Amino acid sequence: MTIKTKRKKPAPRQRTRTSVDIAEDILHDIRTGRLAPGDHLSQYQLAEMFSTSRTPIREALRFLEARSVISLTPSGRAKIKVPTPKTVREAFQIRAELEGLAAELATNWLTADELKTLQGLQAKYADALRSTAGNGKPSAWLTYNEQFHAVISKASQNDRLVGLIDEMNKDVIGIILSYAAQIPYHLMEENIAQHEDILAALTKRDSAAAKAAMRNHILRTTDIFLTWLESQSG
Repeated sequence: MTIKTKRKKPAPRQRTRTSVDIAEDILHDIRTGRLAPGDHLSQYQLAEMFSTSRTPIREALRFLEARSVISLTPSGRAKIKVPTPKTVREAFQIRAELEGLAAELATNWLTADELKTLQGLQAKYADALRSTAGNGKPSAWLTYNEQFHAVISKASQNDRLVGLIDEMNKDVIGIILSYAAQIPYHLMEENIAQHEDILAALTKRDSAAAKAAMRNHILRTTDIFLTWLESQSG
């Protein structure tokens, strides 16, 4: 299933990029909704956008294929993979456990400045979600959501855990969440309250509540996403 939406073409980059840089930029465009599952990637257009030859583009695409972000045909045509319900469920089950643990650990280490940052991000997230949810365009709320979760992850002070979460968010979770820009606000609004529950537990330094709130948030988001995804298949 491919959901068609109109997107602005990513702006040309102004400096030469390595194949790793290019792959990371493509991943960023997926996570922020500028590119979406089902979209085709033209080597010619990417080479023009990054002001480079086809060689680093091909290397970047092979790198993304190895990470199961895209599929490549023998002729080199690239397509961003569309997540299956099984992929979504499995990925978010793992994410719920990893980020639940991060929230639990963060209650011991979160600083006053980090709490203030989370409060600011939550306010921006809520405003952006209310104003742009469901329009199918790149949305700031996706960025604020990513930053909110990243602050908590980092505050866990567990580098191995942070690395695992970051790796998932760059690949399959990022692809799945890029769809979320198309989900209408009436389905997404409960995420605001869920973030508030997480923030309240962190503020109280209640590790059990923080873990439970984060797990509930991610697993509930899974249900919302799958329900909406099923409604689009008809």
